[in-house]
Amino acid sequence: MKRVLFVDDEQQVLDGLRNLLRKQRNQLDMAFALGGQAALDELAKAHFDVIVSDMRMPGMDGVALLQRVKELYPATARIVLSGHAERDMVVRALPVSHQYLSKPCDAETLRQVVLRACELRDLLKDPALKEVVGRLDRLPSVPDTYWELTRALADPEVERAKIAAIIERDLAMSVKLLQIVNSAYFGLARRVSSVAEAVSFLGLELVKGLALGSQVFAAVEGAPAIKGFSLDAMQRHAIMVARLARRVVRQAKHADEAFTAGMVHDVGRIIFALAHPSRFAETVELAASTGRAIHEVERELVGVTHAELGAFLLGTWGLPIPIVEAVAFHHTPAAAMPAVSDALLAVHVANELLAEATARGGAAPCTSRLDDALLATLGVAAELPRWRAMAAEAVGALKEAA
Repeated sequence: MKRVLFVDDEQQVLDGLRNLLRKQRNQLDMAFALGGQAALDELAKAHFDVIVSDMRMPGMDGVALLQRVKELYPATARIVLSGHAERDMVVRALPVSHQYLSKPCDAETLRQVVLRACELRDLLKDPALKEVVGRLDRLPSVPDTYWELTRALADPEVERAKIAAIIERDLAMSVKLLQIVNSAYFGLARRVSSVAEAVSFLGLELVKGLALGSQVFAAVEGAPAIKGFSLDAMQRHAIMVARLARRVVRQAKHADEAFTAGMVHDVGRIIFALAHPSRFAETVELAASTGRAIHEVERELVGVTHAELGAFLLGTWGLPIPIVEAVAFHHTPAAAMPAVSDALLAVHVANELLAEATARGGAAPCTSRLDDALLATLGVAAELPRWRAMAAEAVGALKEAA
């Protein structure tokens, strides 16, 4: 049974949560703390899988509490449940919370969010996954620049010059952003030579995901050559998946999440290549020679897939749950049922349709691994012809620009 700690500064709110979730007592072992210090006292006595906290509390507010939880109990998922949804409050919570829910929140939504957070935490504890990751000297750290961009881009009035100034303070990120915008995929008639121009061309909504992706790809630069591994090819694929995922996402409000998830959906392959290059090459060769899906071969030979490895890294970084989930299940979205997020569906569709379109244009056999049954269940199967046309257009544009 999963243990959840609810925190608020008003006893009637805690009593209301207790009553709201009374039917979930067979799934959740719940505790309730009146204020931040009381919550820390509870955490010191016993392990909790999830903490759900209000934001505005006297003494120690939600941000300060979750920052302490992040430092002392990093394996505990951190969720904000607040009636204060002002933009500045949401932005303050971004670096310390995995998910932000607004009051009032119905019992089923709260239950699903809590259980999904627990499931992802369980995934990150897989022994086979830890064995692979344990071969790395260290995991790359999410850059401070990413969080600064996250906060700045949450302001609808932010100027592009400010975004460019933030990126320019990080030399590696500046170089990577310019490399991406000048890649063949965008097919520009002239080279873009300044970060400000790159931001203007790409648009603010794409920059944050690209910034995170730049850190991911930088992690493997300078590593020895590995048979079957091309950083450039992986980067091109990530950009294409991200852009298509943003176009096919069901609700526009989740477009940025879909783009970011698309940019980093294969980060686990980088971890795998760095941690176990010979085994990585073996999986690539076997998948290519048999026509089997790469994640199936990884599961057979290593006991863990690159999707799970990627989720481990992003979960360690503390990225939002929908992004971690989209990476974890982008090959097997039905495993996330009954609640498949927009970002997960978009990344799955984009990844598989681009693979189909690429295979059609070359000598490789075209084997669809799209989960058609799931698309039918979700009521989006009728969109497939339009989405396939988008994927074919993207692959064709890349070939023309090459």
